[in-house]
Amino acid sequence: MAVSPLVIRLLHVLAVGGLLGGTAVIWLAFRVDDGISVPLLSWFEGVFWGVVGAIVFTGLGNLAAFGVPGPDTTHGMVLTIKLGCLLFVVAGSVIRTFAVVQLSRGGVSSVTGPRLRWLYAATGWSVVALVLIAEVLTRV
Repeated sequence: MAVSPLVIRLLHVLAVGGLLGGTAVIWLAFRVDDGISVPLLSWFEGVFWGVVGAIVFTGLGNLAAFGVPGPDTTHGMVLTIKLGCLLFVVAGSVIRTFAVVQLSRGGVSSVTGPRLRWLYAATGWSVVALVLIAEVLTRV
């Protein structure tokens, strides 16, 4: 039985919303608290990568359901920009995850400071950029 394109798109949008919301909550926690639990950050990183995987697979499902635009079309150009931004988010997130893993291995129980806060902020704003590009993609 085939999965409806509507279900795939719904899962895609919910996953992106969860990714953006989760990243924003962690970033805000850094802004209002003196120390964030490293186990909490480790848990979030695991969830983050699971959600990114869901976004990639449902994105591929959307492409299969609605067709891959040609690279010389406006739709194709916007899709290429969106995929480039996704690559940027993933690359930056690898750095952030590596930092959290190093803290966890170092036995640190809570962390403060601007570096991780900036990494979470950069992830959140990059996801916002992806959402805006996706909006353009649906309107083209």
